[in-house]
Parts: sequence; structure tokens; C-alpha cells
Amino acid sequence: MLVDLDHLVANPIFQANRCSINFHPLHTYYAMLVYFVLLFFRKPFNIIGTGLLFHMLTDFTDCLMMPAS
Repeated sequence: MLVDLDHLVANPIFQANRCSINFHPLHTYYAMLVYFVLLFFRKPFNIIGTGLLFHMLTDFTDCLMMPAS
């Protein structure tokens, strides 16, 4: 998804044990609030908002599965 393009501005771009929630600009809680608001608009915005929130949910579950450091 295009929402993962914000990973390219991170330094380093990939880090195995990094949680992307609240680290990348499009993965912040403020961005998630915007994605939630999209649910109340007409198609295709509500579909896009649903997809983005599911994307954040899957990224969040990755954060839960990380080993403690």
C-alpha cells in the first residue's frame, strides 16, 4: 500500500525490531484519527479508511509480537 512509502524516510529504512506505529508519519495516532474520520464519508473514502485502519491493526499486531528488548 502507498501508506508504507513513509518507511523510506526512516533511517535506517529497515530495522527488524522497530515498531512502525508512532514511528513513521503515516503510522501515527493522529493519522489513524484521520483514517477513522474517513469511515464517515461516502465511497471510496470509507473503503480507503477501512483498509488503512486494517493496515494499522496488522502493523500493531507485529509490534505486539516483537521480543522484549
